[in-house]
Amino acid sequence: MNQMRRSSHYLTLGVILIMLSTSGYILAQSFSSPSVFHDRGEMKWRVDPALWLDTSGSLKPIAAWPQGVYDSENILYQYFMITGDSYIDSSGNVVAKYHNANLSMGELVNRGDPWGLFQSRRYDNPTVNVNGLGDGYPYEGGIDPDLPADIVTTLHMKASPGFEITQKTYSFVNSNHDDYIINHLNLKYTRNWDFRDEEPDIPEQNLLDVYFAISYHLQPSWAGTKEVMGHRWGEDAYDDWVDWEIVDAVIPSNLDDDVPDMLLAYGWDGDEEDISELEAGGQYFNDTGDPSFEYDIKGQFLSYQYPGYTLLHVDKSTSDSTHDESQPLTLAPLGQYEIWGGYAGVGPFEFISSGERSHPPDEEGNSHWERGDHMLMGLGPFDFSDGQDVDIVWAVGVGGVAYDSTVTRGADWLSWYRGETGATFDDAAKKEFLSQGIDSLHLTLSRARWAWDKIRNDEKIPAPLSPPDLTVTDGGGFIKLEWQDMSSIPDPVTGVPDLAAYRIYRKLGAALINFREDEFGKGITYEFLDEVGPEITEYIDTTTVRGESYHYYVTALDDGSQNTNGLFPGQALESSMYANRTQAGAVSFKPAPTHNDSIRIVPNPYIISGGELNFTGDENKLLFVGLPAYCTINIYNSTGDKVKVLEHISGSGDEAWDQLSDSNQRIVSGVYIAQISDCENLDGTKLSDVIEKFVIVR
Repeated sequence: MNQMRRSSHYLTLGVILIMLSTSGYILAQSFSSPSVFHDRGEMKWRVDPALWLDTSGSLKPIAAWPQGVYDSENILYQYFMITGDSYIDSSGNVVAKYHNANLSMGELVNRGDPWGLFQSRRYDNPTVNVNGLGDGYPYEGGIDPDLPADIVTTLHMKASPGFEITQKTYSFVNSNHDDYIINHLNLKYTRNWDFRDEEPDIPEQNLLDVYFAISYHLQPSWAGTKEVMGHRWGEDAYDDWVDWEIVDAVIPSNLDDDVPDMLLAYGWDGDEEDISELEAGGQYFNDTGDPSFEYDIKGQFLSYQYPGYTLLHVDKSTSDSTHDESQPLTLAPLGQYEIWGGYAGVGPFEFISSGERSHPPDEEGNSHWERGDHMLMGLGPFDFSDGQDVDIVWAVGVGGVAYDSTVTRGADWLSWYRGETGATFDDAAKKEFLSQGIDSLHLTLSRARWAWDKIRNDEKIPAPLSPPDLTVTDGGGFIKLEWQDMSSIPDPVTGVPDLAAYRIYRKLGAALINFREDEFGKGITYEFLDEVGPEITEYIDTTTVRGESYHYYVTALDDGSQNTNGLFPGQALESSMYANRTQAGAVSFKPAPTHNDSIRIVPNPYIISGGELNFTGDENKLLFVGLPAYCTINIYNSTGDKVKVLEHISGSGDEAWDQLSDSNQRIVSGVYIAQISDCENLDGTKLSDVIEKFVIVR
């Protein structure tokens, strides 16, 4: 066995997640309004109609960085808590040491404006079409070209013991700012938290000694968790770590005058000591960074991400909106069972108001349960009178080494692990290499500080053009791309047209990186194909391999003339690489011959373990080539039973089959016969039937 899987510690987790707890820790509850996404930058971020994140059921973690890589999700869940010393309820009872961690809209989200979760964008999603079928990403929210960011969400809700809450989140397409999300939270004391009316729900009183908490479970990688544990939960309790430090902002801004010190809270992947070997007979396996060991190609680093967050602003009080440099009051790593079951023996109020600022123990030599995997910030205290409010602003983001390097450096480390001559990239070098992720996060969140300074002063950050509408069509020996003419489309911020060029990108196989097992570890990513002038709106890709599936996107590149107040004035900006990326694959085919004496089936024999002899990203694909323009393909097994009928009506010389029978069953190993009948040329000329044999080995 290459690993020791665990589940016993987590058998009660499903119960914990579905319990309706009077303590406020309701972590699993279906929303009656859908989530919305910030999905045009390098980091994809999910916003729920709640201030906690539900990761039960089919939901994945809240962030994905880098977007477009399968199982790249980070940050398992989040929550925002309200806690206070006491208040008097509607019956005159004193409620002491209260807390509210279940800040969700629940069934109330459908009551409509102003309550609920809403999203606006500067421009609509582009139209995408592959072979005549719609292939885009539908968007039903609002369009507002005057937004301070490319995507803005607004959550408007209420919470006990009487707060009206407005949360805004901001994201950007600009590649200097697409790795983070800015959160702006306003909490107004109204003494009202139900939706029956606007009358107060508790007697007139000041609310004293109120504290708020922001907490994130900073899981580096969903892929790494599943690799080590074999399921979605678990590694967080073993080798994911969190810590914090005070640093200087890498990017200077006017925010430095108000927030001179930058608090950097972050998570990373450590070594799971119970994983004893990567390969049978191999040496001790240090799995820092989670080098893959379950795939044919081993060693790719799966947990190279450093998720984290930083505080940008906290009001000094309900009557003073200047920043409080003493915040956060409490700052501490916590384990998941402390979150759900209590804080080291004390209640949430005592813990969050304690002023504790603790660090985890040293990583080396510590057991699994001696450090936390959540980073909590406690803010306060605040005193509220009717109608008073406070603002809290923070940014959350992810940094890390470049994705391509996780493949190349992973291969270097694997060579050292195997003892190959000349290999020097050892465990220490691996750890040092991956630790560059904290520098990346530091830069990312420094840029978030700079951006928040722009937003608070009503200044706009330079933005690239919107992406063009895109049409992709299969062709005979080529794939054709056509896109919208963007030459007259204005810059989203200045309104001045500034198109300079278009860029074309392509990926072989699946749309997502590492989605297919036969692609894993090979570093198959989107490649840059070409850059063309602003007067060109089509591209013929003649470099495809017949029968292989390809995915494309096209970006608009501006000339930088409208980028006058960005981090790098004059820098050319490129539209989102995620907006018109095709989900369906396009395949180049060979035109149908006028005869039927060159029909072949590839690969033949088909061997499931054939690796590169099979089609990339689709290991079950068989391709009939050299077909006439029109025909019927009847497939029989060796006993003469018909297993599949394929109607070939495309007019091309190729037809693909996924080895599923007419009853949707995967066919077994054996010899098969294909009868190609009803053969016709494009002009209607009849051709004779053909019989071909092929072999399947599973």
